[in-house]
Amino acid sequence: MAGCPRCNVRLIKRKTPNGVVYACPKCGGRNVAFTVLRRAGVAPGFMKQVWQQCCAPDAKSHLRCPHCHRRTVRVTMGSGDQDLSLDVCTFCRAVWFDGSELKKVLAARPPERELSPEMREKLALVQIEMEQRLHSLDGGLLAGEGPPEWWQWGPALAGMPVEEESPARESRPWLTWFLAAAVAMVFVVTAGDLDEAVRDFGFAPSLSTGYGALTIFTAFFIHAGVFHLVANLYFFLIFGDNVEDDLGRGLFILLLLGSHLAGMALHAGLDPRSDIALVGASAGITGVLGYYALTFPKARLGVFWRYAVFFKYDRMPALVYLGLYVILQLLGAREQVGGFGGVSYLAHLGGLAVGCLTASGVRLAKMRPPEFVRDA
Repeated sequence: MAGCPRCNVRLIKRKTPNGVVYACPKCGGRNVAFTVLRRAGVAPGFMKQVWQQCCAPDAKSHLRCPHCHRRTVRVTMGSGDQDLSLDVCTFCRAVWFDGSELKKVLAARPPERELSPEMREKLALVQIEMEQRLHSLDGGLLAGEGPPEWWQWGPALAGMPVEEESPARESRPWLTWFLAAAVAMVFVVTAGDLDEAVRDFGFAPSLSTGYGALTIFTAFFIHAGVFHLVANLYFFLIFGDNVEDDLGRGLFILLLLGSHLAGMALHAGLDPRSDIALVGASAGITGVLGYYALTFPKARLGVFWRYAVFFKYDRMPALVYLGLYVILQLLGAREQVGGFGGVSYLAHLGGLAVGCLTASGVRLAKMRPPEFVRDA
């Protein structure tokens, strides 16, 4: 439940044309996400100054965030003829406005030029023409739809999710970076003879006895090809940093290990092809995905849907993406149990189960709501 940091009463959720705003019925305070402020027309320069002050070394903590209950950062901004003292949550990326502060910020927006009816008609025609040209060039992808950063187009078109809005980190994900680098280095070393590496270090349940039992661990670092490696590391890097930050390095490595072992165990127990080696870090990484989606359920992810040669870009909360991902894994696991396919969906489901259970356990232990509960 989101509560007013001033009055400690429940905030009212209000939907506006620009997104969701949480309002206090007693003091009139408002909690507004950065994205909603941008849609409302607040100057980008103003938002940039707010964030720069939040990241300053001398930034001071103040109120508790209504959602995640972390300490907000007090920043002082000029608005018109007077200064405003705003409280910013760097984790949720939202601003708490006391009383009439929000009205003052919105009133400081640059005025919109009034266009003549003729000019509006000309602009509308130009916009329609441009959309038609872009539509013909991109094979069906509508103008303006797609990932916000240029480098995200590659993973998105390859079918992987794009993290558009994510929780702010409080520390650098050194362990995530180290493990990703180690996995990449192992691939470079074994790329000369991948078949031999898979045979020697992959996990084949019926052959993994004696010293071969260690392959249940070494399989994590072996990958069958470039795309297999890149896809796994991409998922690991975009989700692992926030999970490591939330859990701490010790629990994070235990989550990875537990998810990996659970995935290997489910694969060994249900896949009928026990003599075929299994390689890759995806079981552990899907555990990270499960933890991320339950801990930050409203973090925004973008995905491309493909219909023949047409693409449609869509945005969804992480929890919705997890639900779709689970459905795909269940469908794949059904085929795998019958002895078909070259992907171990069972390993993914085993890792997901550990990640989701860990997230639920941490939540209960800390008696906290899901983080990053921003609606816009």
